[in-house]
Amino acid sequence: MKRPTETMKNNPHLHERRGPGPGGIEVQRREFLQLTSLAATSLLCAGRPFAAEGSVKIKDVRLAKAIEIETSDGTIGSFVGSSSQDRKTLETHLPRIRELLAGKDPRDPALSGELLWEAIYPGKARLFGEFRDPLAGESILGKPRNARHTATGQVFIAFSTVDNALWDLRGKLQDKPVFQIMGSAHRDHVPVYWRPGEVGIEPALAAKKARAAYDRGYRAQKWYFNNGAKEGEQGFKANVELVRMLREELPGATLMFDNHSIRHSDDVEYSLRLCKAVAPYKPFWIEEPICPEHLDGYARIKGETGLTIAGGEHWYTHWAVKPFLDRKCVDYVQSDPIWCGGISEWLKVCELVRQYPGVKVVPHITSPWIAAPHCVASQPESLCPILEFNSEEGQGGRKVLEQHMQHQPDGRMVMALPTKAGLT
Repeated sequence: MKRPTETMKNNPHLHERRGPGPGGIEVQRREFLQLTSLAATSLLCAGRPFAAEGSVKIKDVRLAKAIEIETSDGTIGSFVGSSSQDRKTLETHLPRIRELLAGKDPRDPALSGELLWEAIYPGKARLFGEFRDPLAGESILGKPRNARHTATGQVFIAFSTVDNALWDLRGKLQDKPVFQIMGSAHRDHVPVYWRPGEVGIEPALAAKKARAAYDRGYRAQKWYFNNGAKEGEQGFKANVELVRMLREELPGATLMFDNHSIRHSDDVEYSLRLCKAVAPYKPFWIEEPICPEHLDGYARIKGETGLTIAGGEHWYTHWAVKPFLDRKCVDYVQSDPIWCGGISEWLKVCELVRQYPGVKVVPHITSPWIAAPHCVASQPESLCPILEFNSEEGQGGRKVLEQHMQHQPDGRMVMALPTKAGLT
C-alpha cells in the first residue's frame, strides 16, 4: 500500500477545480430519483448477500441507552449514537419508526434513515440542497451558526442512529464486520491521519508534539487554528506561526489545518487572508474555511487561493453536498456517518461524489468512533484514501481506536479493521 502522502500527491486532479454540473443550488426531483437508484444499485451490487425476502424479520425497535433493533431470531443490532442527537424527538417518533420497520426483512437496503425521515417529514430533506432549513423553513445560505449543530440537524442525527443500528444488525446477521457488507473494497487496514484535538496550543509545543507523533508513525497530521477576526492581528499572526513552526519541524509531513472557531464565522475576508498567508507552507488541505452553508465563501476562497479545501462534517444528508460539488469548491467531502443521516446516507454521498472526478470522501470521525473506520474500509482507496484518528484523551477516540493501530514495515501507522461481526 502506498503512503498516504504518496497516494495523495500523485493524484493529478488534486488541485484542479472539479466537477461537472450547472453550478446552481436547485435540486430537481429527477436528480433525486437517479441518485436514489444509483445508491440502491450500489448496495445491491457491492458483493453483499442482501435479500429482499427472508425468514428473519424485525420484531421490535426500542430506545434505552442505545437504539436496539431485535429480530425474530433474537439477534439485536444497536447503536448508541451521537451526544448531539435530538433524543426527545427520537422518542416522540419511535412508535412510527417501529411501525415502519416491524415485520420487515432487516437485510432490505430500502430500510434506512431516509425511509424514516421521508415518512415523517416527507419532501423536507431536499431543502438542504436549496439552503433552507427543512423544518424551520428559513434560509441558511451564508449564515453563521450559533451552535455546532442546528436544531434540525440534531433531528437528522437522531435518524442516523437508527440507520446505523440497522447496519450493526445486518453485520451480526451475516456474521461479518459491517465494512465487508457495505462495500466491495474489503480493506483490512487503512492509512490514518493523527488529530490531537489541541486547540490554542502554543506553536513551539505543538511542533514538539507533532515531531513525537511523526516519529511514532503518524506522518499525516491535522492541527487547529484557534483565532478568528475578533482576536485581531495578534491572533492572526499566531495562526500563521503555528503553520510555520509545524512545517519547519516536519518538512516532509502531510499537514492539514482546520479553521475550528472560524467555522462559526461569515468573515470571508479574514479567512481568505489567512489562507493566502499559510499557502506558502503547503498545507495539504484547509478544513471548513468558513461557516458550513457559506457557498459563496467556499467558492471565493477556493478560487482565489487554489488551496485544497475539505468540508462537510456539518452538512446533513447528501442534498447539502451537491451545491458545493457543482461550484467546484470542495476537494474532500467529510460527511460524518454518525451525523449526516447514517451509513446509508453516507453511501449516497459516495455515489454522488463519484460523479465529480478528483473529489474524495474522508469522513469526519466522532463519538462513538466506530462508524467512520468501517466506511473508509468499505470503499476503494481512490475514493476514501485515509481515516481520521482523533487521539484526544477522554472524549477522544484513543481508548476505542488506538488498540487497532499498527506499524507498516516503512514505519508509518495504519489502522487494522475489526474482525467481529457488526459495528465494533
